[in-house]
Amino acid sequence: MEQLRNLPTGGPEALVGMIQIQPGRVVSMALSRNEHCQMTLLAFADGESVSEEQYFGDTFYYVLEGEMPVRLGGTEYRLRAGECMAVPAHTLHAVGGSEPFKLLQITVQ
Repeated sequence: MEQLRNLPTGGPEALVGMIQIQPGRVVSMALSRNEHCQMTLLAFADGESVSEEQYFGDTFYYVLEGEMPVRLGGTEYRLRAGECMAVPAHTLHAVGGSEPFKLLQITVQ
């Protein structure tokens, strides 16, 4: 596979089990090698966050486990496992907070 990596090829596997939460860290695993589409699994430990930033393309968040706060335009949204949200390109936002969670992030240009 040229565009995808770190994904199971020998049979199905749950995304949520492919990355582990580690105390005091934000762990990431890239799933793509394409400059137009970045797919990443992320695991946030308790209290970890990513400060306000913006991405080159539209970003899709899908929560795999736990609850993820997203701060966008002065409003905080709380996404639970199984929920998703998109953030338009070049829009300042922040993710993370007090609880551990895992998510799939896809940014498309």
